[in-house]
Amino acid sequence: MRLVGSYLAQVAMIDDLHRKMERFIPLPDGFGTEQTSTVRDPSEGLAGLFWRNIFGPPFVRMFGDRLLSLPPGTVQDLGDGLVLVQPYELPTQAMTPEGDAAEERLITVLGPECFYDHAHHRKPTRVPELTLPAK
Repeated sequence: MRLVGSYLAQVAMIDDLHRKMERFIPLPDGFGTEQTSTVRDPSEGLAGLFWRNIFGPPFVRMFGDRLLSLPPGTVQDLGDGLVLVQPYELPTQAMTPEGDAAEERLITVLGPECFYDHAHHRKPTRVPELTLPAK
């Protein structure tokens, strides 16, 4: 992550990635849809939680002590300001009722305002304060 200057890394099944990062809006004439992003990049917040989420310092600061409140086995300090959050053990648990419930439980603890609201199509209201890496 540091090598490419990223504050966020997420690993997901491709279908799970698409369902959280894209949405289709009906066209005004009623014929067809238009594809748009839920969030374009980390400055707009998070589209959701995926199988593996590695949060860098801006996200760790944004979540604060809430990270410490996550259930054992779902969070791991990787050092150097990086924290792994993993809602379920296997990537194949994505998009299952159990996987969705596990993600929702963690989002509730971390703060729903930090994540895209898929039910109401609203962008996050709390976003990380991103700064450019020092050269």
